[in-house]
Amino acid sequence: MTTANLNWAVIPCAGLGTRLLPVTRSVPKAMLSIGNYPIIHFAVKEAVSIGIENILIIVGDGMDSIRTYFSEIQNLNKELISNNENELLKQQNDIANMADIRFLLQEKPLGVGHAVKLTKRIIGDNSFAVIFPDDLIFSKPNSLEQLKLIFDKYGGHVIGLNKLKNNEIEKKGVVDFQAEKDRYKINNLVEKPKLSEAPSNVGILGRYILHHTIFDQIQDSSENEINLTDAMMESISDFNISGKILDGYHFDTGNPQGLVKAGNFFMKNSKLILERY
Repeated sequence: MTTANLNWAVIPCAGLGTRLLPVTRSVPKAMLSIGNYPIIHFAVKEAVSIGIENILIIVGDGMDSIRTYFSEIQNLNKELISNNENELLKQQNDIANMADIRFLLQEKPLGVGHAVKLTKRIIGDNSFAVIFPDDLIFSKPNSLEQLKLIFDKYGGHVIGLNKLKNNEIEKKGVVDFQAEKDRYKINNLVEKPKLSEAPSNVGILGRYILHHTIFDQIQDSSENEINLTDAMMESISDFNISGKILDGYHFDTGNPQGLVKAGNFFMKNSKLILERY
């Protein structure tokens, strides 16, 4: 059983959102709406709801609207006060004070591994969560809480998993595993394998809890995309890696169809979701 605290979360948002063009020419994909909330809201709230207080959001150039969303907007607050909109005012203040949120600029789109390594100087020797906001998952307990139960018992790295359709396997990180009572013990990870060479139909799904040693396994590059799968493979022979098939309703909001489906689901279940988030 680990005694490590989990008080940091990294949320990579610097991707260009090419699957959602042309809207992402001017609106960061993390700011696209699910009902009347941006996608990034759910990612931050998921971390905060399990007690994480320090959030690092990795942004690209021209994504100032993400920072604005989590800031106090004085002219809006003044208008709400003058109109006695107390509930709306409280909501705005809650968003602005949700956590200690800091922003790091990823100058080039060099992948999630590179984005995570940017946080090393701040996170230091602490374990931390990683949330891909594109992978929106509505569940109770939420996805990070499901992983934290395993992390608290086994330590090491813990990754969220889901079962893949055949046409998804060549686009995802896929795992070879040994199923145990309360976890999948990961034996191997393969990034975007051919269907005929995939070790299973179980893939990585946008949630991680990582030991700080991952920083040393992430390769440096100034040109090529760097992913987390390769970094975890570097340490798999002498480091404990666990996984869990995540419960809940999953939506890939990085494409138009998934974005619409997530919005429709939220509008039908918004009261229940907002109580949980």
